[in-house]
Amino acid sequence: MAIVRVQGNARGTSGSGSTSVSVTLGAAPTPGNVLVLTIGIYGQVNLPSVTGISQTGVTWYYQIKSSRSTIDIEIWFGIVGSGASTNLTVSWANFGYSVANVCEYSGILNSGYLDKTASANGQSTSPSTGTTDTTTQADELWIGATASGGANNQTSPTNGFTLMDGVKNVAISNAYLEKIVSATGTANSGTTASNASWAGCIATFKASAAPPPAGGVLAQVM
Repeated sequence: MAIVRVQGNARGTSGSGSTSVSVTLGAAPTPGNVLVLTIGIYGQVNLPSVTGISQTGVTWYYQIKSSRSTIDIEIWFGIVGSGASTNLTVSWANFGYSVANVCEYSGILNSGYLDKTASANGQSTSPSTGTTDTTTQADELWIGATASGGANNQTSPTNGFTLMDGVKNVAISNAYLEKIVSATGTANSGTTASNASWAGCIATFKASAAPPPAGGVLAQVM
């Protein structure tokens, strides 16, 4: 089954002294689809860390994170059930500014979905997700996320990824990086930003198998 981005990105931001951020999707997600969330948080005193995501009808699972100094970037995966709401709230420990992005996809496995992950951090004008090992399945959704503490937006995604967001909120930007692939490889992306501390991570998610044709069996090639 082909992977399709159904909606998104939906963006949410929080200001000074926050320990949560809300995001509202444009429409209620469809049962059987999945949501992918990236969140970047700039801790105003200490390093923040997501403690959970609440959303009616969606079960959320942590996938990968990276951090540097007081910057945290994380990727979460939500499986959509019946009666899913459009609104979700991400909560964390240690107050700070944040940017959260959410997209909905069809064609992704609901179990055994995660293939490879990687992370990186540094201080430069080139935030990076890190590079995964070679993926095990050709048809996948690759999602990267980079958080920069710089004064500028993140731009110029690398390696054929689509950049969604990347616009700074006071002291943090969160680049949601997407690539739908049809061949195995090592997943990596990055952006251009101002010279500052950054953290990045990436996760690859497996497509679900194509359904059999009418009659319940796949045709054989003779």
